[in-house]
Amino acid sequence: MKFFKRADIVLILIIVLFSVIFFPKVSKNSIFVVKVNGELYLKLTKPGAYKIKDNNGKVLSIVHFDGEKAWITDSTCPLKICEKTGKIDKGGKIICVPNKIVVESKEQELQTW
Repeated sequence: MKFFKRADIVLILIIVLFSVIFFPKVSKNSIFVVKVNGELYLKLTKPGAYKIKDNNGKVLSIVHFDGEKAWITDSTCPLKICEKTGKIDKGGKIICVPNKIVVESKEQELQTW
């Protein structure tokens, strides 16, 4: 018993071909930035853990970056929603409202001459 006819197989191959051709390409041109009070605080370029401090030197939270994803741990906010957001990658954003911290990915502007 045949499950697929010849036309079904051709249709499946065409769909797979179009999905491969038109599938969005992942670009490595995104960077992560940390903003505090709406101002740029830090650009995450190297993997590691970065302490985010206020003007008095008090640590508000720790932002981790593994080269591809970013996440927050050890936040001083009461509900810890920023920690529960988890790891973000390209197009993601973490917002900590009480501490006024935003971690987001940005597209790098490339200059071509």
